[in-house]
Amino acid sequence: MHTTTFRCDSRLLPHCRPAALPLLLVLSSCAPAADGSPTWKGRIDTLPSGMIVVTNPATGVWDSASAWRVVEELRIGTLDGLGPDLFGQINALEVDPAGQIYVIEGQAQELRVFDADGRHVRTIGRKGGGPEEFNQPIGLAWAPDGTLWVVDPENNRISVIDTAGAFVTSHHALGGFVYMPWPGGFDTAGVFYNYAPDMSAAGFRMLLVRYDSTLSPIDSIRPPWYEGPENFFELVRDRGRMRTGVPFSPSLDWALTRNGDFWFAMTGPYELYHRTAAGDTLRKVTRAFEPLSVTSEDVDSAVARLEWFTSQGGKVDRSRIPGVKPAIGGLIVADDGSLWIELVTREREDQGHAFDVFDPEGRYLGGVRLPFALRLYPVPIIRNGFIYGVTEDELEVPFVVRARIEKP
Repeated sequence: MHTTTFRCDSRLLPHCRPAALPLLLVLSSCAPAADGSPTWKGRIDTLPSGMIVVTNPATGVWDSASAWRVVEELRIGTLDGLGPDLFGQINALEVDPAGQIYVIEGQAQELRVFDADGRHVRTIGRKGGGPEEFNQPIGLAWAPDGTLWVVDPENNRISVIDTAGAFVTSHHALGGFVYMPWPGGFDTAGVFYNYAPDMSAAGFRMLLVRYDSTLSPIDSIRPPWYEGPENFFELVRDRGRMRTGVPFSPSLDWALTRNGDFWFAMTGPYELYHRTAAGDTLRKVTRAFEPLSVTSEDVDSAVARLEWFTSQGGKVDRSRIPGVKPAIGGLIVADDGSLWIELVTREREDQGHAFDVFDPEGRYLGGVRLPFALRLYPVPIIRNGFIYGVTEDELEVPFVVRARIEKP
C-alpha cells in the first residue's frame, strides 16, 4: 500500500457554506454595564432554520484593564547535547492532571515525559515495529480509564500506556497513510475518533471513524471539507503524492470538540462555524477586519520556503498566489469551549503571536499577544488556565512551552 504523508501548516478541509436566510430574531448588546465596564457591542440573529448568527465588531469587550495576558513560565528544550530535552521534531503533546507533559519526539520515535518543572521523568518506547516500539507516532489521547493512547499508523496500531509508563495493551488500527496533525481524540462520552480515507469520494477525502473503548467501530462521520477551488500544488509519483498549500490561499481549518462536534474556520473572510457531527450548522460567527495585501516580497519569501517541494520536482505557479492574505491562520478550541483564532500578520516573523479570543457563544472578547510564536502543529492545548504548545527559535529548533493565562 502506498503511504501518503500530509504535513501542511493549514489543512485543506471540508466546508458547506449555509445558504442565506431571512432573519427571524435579532438580539443586540451595546449599553454599558452598571459598573461602567465595557460590554459586547455585537448582535445575535436567529434564522428560521434555527441557526444562530453572531456578528462581532472589530473591537471586543476587553479594555486595557480587563484584557487577558499570557505569561510564559516554562520552556523545555535545548540547542546542545544529546539529552531528552533536545527535540528535532515534535509530533504531539499531552498533559496529565499532575501537570506532567508528554511529548512525542518524531525523529527518535519515542514518547518523553517531563514533570511540571520541566525535568525529564522517563522515556517510553523506541523506534521499531515490535512490541513497545513506535514507527510513526502522531497522536496522544487520554482514555476515560486514565490510560494514554498513542496513535501509530505506520505500525497499524494504537498502544495503550498507563501513568507509570508501562505498556498495557495495543489495538489494531487502520494504517497506510499518515495525516498530521492528528485530528482525533476522545469525546466526553468516551467515544474514540480516528481518521480513515473516504473511499467513496473522488480524490482525497477524510472520514472520522468512531470507536468504543475496545476499538470496535461504531460508525463514521465526515468532518467539514473545503469546497472552494483547489488551493494546493501537487506532485504525483508512483509511490504516493506530495501536496503543499498555495501560499496565502483561503482554506478551512477545523477542530473536533470534546462534545463530538466541530468548530471550523473559513480563513479568508473570517467566518467561524459550529457544526454537529451529522452536518447541521448550529452557529456562524463573524468579526469585522481589515484585509492585508500580499506584497511581492511576500511572494518571493513564500516561494523560497517551498524549496523542499520544488527540489522533488514540484511546480510552483506564482499566478495562483492571491493578492490578499487570509484573515485567519488557524483555530484552537480550548477545553472550556472558548475559541482562540490565530491572526495572519503583516510580517511573517510576527506570525503565531497574535490571537483573537471568543467566548463559547461566539462573542469576541479581544486580542491576546503571546510572548512567543505558538505553532499550530502539533495542536496546542489550552486547559485549566494554561497554554501548552511548541515554539521555535530562529534556527527552527522546537521547544515545548507552558504559559499561564492571566484573567484580571
